Amino acid sequence: MRVVDSSVWIEHMADGSHATACAAHLTDEREIITPSQVLYEVYRWTLRHCGQRAAMEVVGHLEYTRIVPADTTVAIVAVDMSTDYGLAAADAFIYATARLQGCGLVTADSDFRGLPGSPAAASAAASAPCAASLMRSRRTAAPPRA
Repeated sequence: MRVVDSSVWIEHMADGSHATACAAHLTDEREIITPSQVLYEVYRWTLRHCGQRAAMEVVGHLEYTRIVPADTTVAIVAVDMSTDYGLAAADAFIYATARLQGCGLVTADSDFRGLPGSPAAASAAASAPCAASLMRSRRTAAPPRA
C-alpha cells in the first residue's frame, strides 16, 4: 500500500518531465491510498485545466483507489506534522494520512524531501495542458497522459 500525492497524478496527466516515472506508481489502484486532500487537489487542477467532464472522469478513476477521509485523528496528527516539519496544511494532511496508514508516500513534491517514509522528491512542474479525455474508463492501467 502507498499514498500517492496529487503531484504524481498531476505530473502524469500534464505529461510533465517526470510523467513516465510517475506512471509506474499509478498502476494497481487497489494498492493506492488516496487522502481526501489529494482527491480535492487533483479534481481542482483538472477542473481548472480541462473542464468539468474531465474532472469527473478523474474522480471516477480515483474512486478505484482507497479514499481515506480526514477525521479527528488525521487532523491532530497533521497539526503535529505541520509543526514538526514545517509543512503547509494540505501537505500535512497528506503526510499524516500516509504515516497513520503505515505506508510510504509517493510524491514529486520537494516539500516532502527528507521526511521519514518519503523518498527524495523529484522536481516537478505540472503546467502542460491536458487533452479533452483525461482518463479512460479502464481501470487496469495508469491513467493516460494528455
